Amino acid sequence: MTLGLLTATAQVALADACDDRFKDLYLQLDQGVPTKTVATTAFKGAPPSTNDFLYLGPDHYMTVPTSPAGPWILGYNNVLYQSADEGKSWEKIREMDTGQNADKAKTDKLANAKTIRNAACDEEELNGEPVDVVAADITVSQGMVTENRYTYWVRKSDDFIVKAIYDTKAPNFEMVTTQEIEKAPGLTLPAPE
Repeated sequence: MTLGLLTATAQVALADACDDRFKDLYLQLDQGVPTKTVATTAFKGAPPSTNDFLYLGPDHYMTVPTSPAGPWILGYNNVLYQSADEGKSWEKIREMDTGQNADKAKTDKLANAKTIRNAACDEEELNGEPVDVVAADITVSQGMVTENRYTYWVRKSDDFIVKAIYDTKAPNFEMVTTQEIEKAPGLTLPAPE
């Protein structure tokens, strides 16, 4: 009986550690370094779309639709821009408050994090490197309520998220977004005047 109690206690501790690990990953607003992300979004019943997301910081980033092609979007210095000519010229869309947006994102994520459940942690190799695989279910309540299964692949050598899959179910749609992420130390982005 004592052995069974010890085993159950160890399993609860591991589950709590996995919940905490998922929560830490989920609450990150960025990874603290410039990144390039290839994001593929597939709505159930529709062809997937792919974007490159280039990120220097919360107030300097760019989205480049690659499949299908479309206007480029640039966030810089509290202004959102659009380019119809692959970055040769930029048109101001609107002003924004990057600091306020980040604060709201943190608040929203803290609220959502209270719904984390069914966390699972594992290890595997991805592209020849050992990674931790951390997943959980989470309810996201901003805009509309969606039920989600988020999975992160975290490189063990530097604790960098190299891949993420967001499986989302809403009342009117289902979609899966896959992100392949890499560090981009030499990244430069346009800086319109």
